[in-house]
Amino acid sequence: MIRRVVIALVVVVGVAAPSAAQTKRPITVEDLWKVQRLGKPAISPDGKWVAVEVTTYSLDDNAGDSDLWLFSTDGKVRRQLTTAKGKDSGPAWSPDSKTIAFVSKRAGDVAQIHLIAPGGGEARQLSKLPMAPSGLKWAPDGKSVFCIVQTWPDTPDDESFKKKEKTRKDDKVQAYIIDDALYRYWDHWIADGKRPVIFRVDLESGQHTNLFAGLKLFLPVANASADSYDIAPDGKELCFTADSTKEIGMDFNLDLYTLALDANAMPQAAVKNLTTDNPVGDFNPVYSPDGKWLAYTRQAIKFFYADRSRLMLRDRDSGATRELTENLDRSVASLQWMADNQRLGFEAEDAGYRNIFFTSIKGNDAKKFPTPGVSEFAFDVARHTRLAAFLTTSFDLPATLFVHGPKGAARQLSHVNDDLVKQWDLGEVKNVAYKGADDEDVQMWIVHPPKFDPAKKWPLLMIIHGGPHNGITTDFHFRWNLHLFASKGYVVACPNFHGSSGFGQKFTDSITGDMSTKPFIDVMKATDYMEALPYIDKDRTAAAGASYGGFMMAWINGHTDRYKALVCHAGVYNWHSMMASDIVRSRERPLGAMPWGDLKQIDKQSPQRFAANFKTPTLIMHGEKDFRVPVTQGFEYYNTLRIKGVPTRLVYFPDENHWVMKPQNSRLWHREFFAWIEKYIGSGPTR
Repeated sequence: MIRRVVIALVVVVGVAAPSAAQTKRPITVEDLWKVQRLGKPAISPDGKWVAVEVTTYSLDDNAGDSDLWLFSTDGKVRRQLTTAKGKDSGPAWSPDSKTIAFVSKRAGDVAQIHLIAPGGGEARQLSKLPMAPSGLKWAPDGKSVFCIVQTWPDTPDDESFKKKEKTRKDDKVQAYIIDDALYRYWDHWIADGKRPVIFRVDLESGQHTNLFAGLKLFLPVANASADSYDIAPDGKELCFTADSTKEIGMDFNLDLYTLALDANAMPQAAVKNLTTDNPVGDFNPVYSPDGKWLAYTRQAIKFFYADRSRLMLRDRDSGATRELTENLDRSVASLQWMADNQRLGFEAEDAGYRNIFFTSIKGNDAKKFPTPGVSEFAFDVARHTRLAAFLTTSFDLPATLFVHGPKGAARQLSHVNDDLVKQWDLGEVKNVAYKGADDEDVQMWIVHPPKFDPAKKWPLLMIIHGGPHNGITTDFHFRWNLHLFASKGYVVACPNFHGSSGFGQKFTDSITGDMSTKPFIDVMKATDYMEALPYIDKDRTAAAGASYGGFMMAWINGHTDRYKALVCHAGVYNWHSMMASDIVRSRERPLGAMPWGDLKQIDKQSPQRFAANFKTPTLIMHGEKDFRVPVTQGFEYYNTLRIKGVPTRLVYFPDENHWVMKPQNSRLWHREFFAWIEKYIGSGPTR
């Protein structure tokens, strides 16, 4: 008997049907590595050019190369600007639009800042740093370039750094003696004591200065980037983000500090904390072009990474601060001032899309600039004209460069992947809503396989996203590509369950204290919805997920046997042993307790406690360098299934982190994934 399902919303956002003259084929894993991947655009201040880092990969070499490309904003010229083997990255324009600074290893083992004219020619090396730079920004007068480097607080000059670096490398003992609560992050150790600080490199001499020498401050150790600092338009002040807590990892409180760039100012006297009023997080400062305002983002809930990021505005003269996005129940990111000093642009997730929004400095008037069916992000604004460059993407389209001005439609500039995309036979994509936990609407993406025939019965593959506070937006994904999954003959469904971002703070925070119940209900009801469709073979269903989605695979295994097979990548299995993760101080709020506190509270959310019920065949994949969900989580789950006699297989990557990033590892990952699903539910329509 088929249950009645009420569809609240159906929007078709897939590609148009190909003409008979076109030869189409399903997308393959090899195609993911043929796609040329575009980095964040950098538009010249005069608005005439856009520089973009373009990365190409080789499956045979198992590596990628990055070059800089240049696109004229009138769409007439596009050319490769750099050709050296290796990685040329992070383009930044000089204020006069005549020079591009970028980072490259072309001159040796240590990456350096290089300069090149947009007209081409040989790049020249600017810096002579003993450590690699990143996050480049030009001084407003064009006489120097700022950058982020990793150094020790007690090595303020080159000689002391080189001496300590050599001593550590030559030491026969490579042990770490650790006192900090945060000592490794994602896939690398930070227990060596190096910290990210800002250097200034003089354009004429190439000499560099450590601006943080003697400050006893540093940028966020986990994710320092060009967004972590900005330079005032008059060049007299630097604003940066630093953690003001006494011990990193025990507490988290990012504050905004200003540093006077007057050469006569003493370091400590030149520093001021602007955000002592907020004990949580203030970050990503951006000065207005006229220097009157400082915009930044703020969070207000302690130990909750998914708290709404608010757009704040500070009057630099009076110090008065106010929020501009009280009317917007979304998290803002990537702030950009418009040239008129009256408006700001930013990015935000909204109901399954990434959109660009704008607000005036009056506040509470945020509006989005949507293009139906796609996500738009990574935008950059020209300084002297009303023009912005940004990337457009969807499930069907790899990131593509566009520009937009005050008049007319957005204009596509990059075409590097056009010929490849034209070859793909991609199924229809649907955006639907169904009733989930608490009878609330839950959004879900459905992707049909190529040559889909609704008169036939098709196997169902449920994809459960990670986070859990990371909604699935329409993006061309290189690790969990829904079209690639569908290409093997599956109808793919991916719900944005309770807790997902992009649907308001109440929805995001609705799973706090209970990380499993509502998402599980949402996944079950999503599966009910799909199995009630006349073209789904409900006897051929499987599910897969990574990170939190991997957690849900283990949770599902302990609570239902409705799926014929499961795939768990980098999944949380045991909340008690997740104390080995990189960041553990923030576990208490989402779980409702620490493992040594209310054990019942932790146990009721831990899949390991329901191992007696495990029955479903499960493929487990995990990377050794995964410090976010340590590899032992996968080992624990695999060993449990193996001892219980539940069919299982472990695919272990000694050289991968939380993600699978290398081309040949990716090919193996997909081969094992599809073989496991094929074994238990076959592929293609039921015969």
